[in-house]
Amino acid sequence: MNKASFEKRFLSTVDKINFFYRKPVKLHDLSSFIRQLSTMCSAGVPLYQALTIIHDGMEETNLKKIIFDIKEKIKRGSSFSECLSSYPDVFPPLLVGLVKVGEIGGILEVTLTKYADLLEWEEEFKSKITTMLVYPSIMLLVGTAVVIFILTFILPKFVALFADYKQSLPLPTLILVSISKFFGNFWWLVLILIIGIIFFLNIFLRTEIGKRQFDIFLLNLPLIGKVVQKSLISRFSFILGVLSGSGVPILQALSTASESIGNMVLSDYLSTAVKNVERGDSLSNALKNFSFFPKSVIQMIHIGEETGKIENVLTKIAISYEREMEIATRRIIIFLEPLIILCMAIVVGFVAIAVLLPILSLSTIIK
Repeated sequence: MNKASFEKRFLSTVDKINFFYRKPVKLHDLSSFIRQLSTMCSAGVPLYQALTIIHDGMEETNLKKIIFDIKEKIKRGSSFSECLSSYPDVFPPLLVGLVKVGEIGGILEVTLTKYADLLEWEEEFKSKITTMLVYPSIMLLVGTAVVIFILTFILPKFVALFADYKQSLPLPTLILVSISKFFGNFWWLVLILIIGIIFFLNIFLRTEIGKRQFDIFLLNLPLIGKVVQKSLISRFSFILGVLSGSGVPILQALSTASESIGNMVLSDYLSTAVKNVERGDSLSNALKNFSFFPKSVIQMIHIGEETGKIENVLTKIAISYEREMEIATRRIIIFLEPLIILCMAIVVGFVAIAVLLPILSLSTIIK
């Protein structure tokens, strides 16, 4: 094998490895790219030129390499939707479908703008949830770190001191010492177990069965299930509103929403609804068979169908349920904060009692 052939095979192998471990494109980067592209297309800039300008102005990221590949394929005659469909891990089916509709109808700038609105809405949606979870997460992390520090560094010194005085330890202290010794001697086993569980869950949740079971589990959780339901209804309404506002027929829009909703349970419902619409049912009639959708949502969709303003109605549903989801999430977090504090107080209190009891016994003996 000559040197050139070896280098070619080596680089090919490296590309395959890099593709396998490729980090997905961040939502913010994708949103920014689609927004810039829609703005340029609306201003009359040709697609290839717009992609070139965006590519040249970007920092070195995985998305920049993908944009370069796309504009080169377009230069060779491929359609934009075909290029996007070559990267299913980066560009969702919803975007590909909207771009295809835009290309056929000559309204690419409109469909890109609609999708940019959707991405920015999702980005803001996730940002709100993340912000609300920051404080409880910090509380839980700090409390856990304090307990681990006590068990690892402070408790062993006290145990050694008590051993010198040959003082028998109270039951709470013995329990704590046993826990401390177990983690001290078998920390590697605990670490392997945690890594194994995370690895197994990561693999399992990538399968269709695992994803479905996890989605069912989330929807059946007390309190959290209602929040997930509201967020899914909001996302579904926004997606369907974007599609219908872009001129996509309701049957195709419903089918695309089913593929891109991100929840197996709701996806199954929508797949069944697609079949009902194919048989001649209206959207509201097709959805009212599922208890997942509240009656108020069905009634609003029905009004939208009757008045011919389905896009506006779906957008209002999305906004309304986003607010409801945010309120419900805040209530859960307000409930969780004192619960976390109480749990941490119980744990730290138990540790403090376990440490102080032998000290009090020791001081009595010394007196």
